[in-house]
Amino acid sequence: MVMTSQELQNHLSEREDGRKTIELMDKLGFSLDFVAANVLSKADVTIAQTAMLWMGMPNKHDRKRTRQLFDALAAVGLLKPADEEGETWRPITR
Repeated sequence: MVMTSQELQNHLSEREDGRKTIELMDKLGFSLDFVAANVLSKADVTIAQTAMLWMGMPNKHDRKRTRQLFDALAAVGLLKPADEEGETWRPITR
């Protein structure tokens, strides 16, 4: 399922916890466009791959911020862990 940044904005804006997710994304440095295209429009995503796309050569802090993003998206029902280690995640189709 491909999600546009506008669809992501609409989904998050409709929920109180979604508005907090938008604020967190801004604080962490992730744009709606990036998240829609590189996290929510893929079959499976990993923290390492996403951090690499986002920062080029990510350090441990970039991977930690990526994990925070994934946890926030999971909390609003957009993402779920796909493995026990919590490295691979899968978008939840609506």
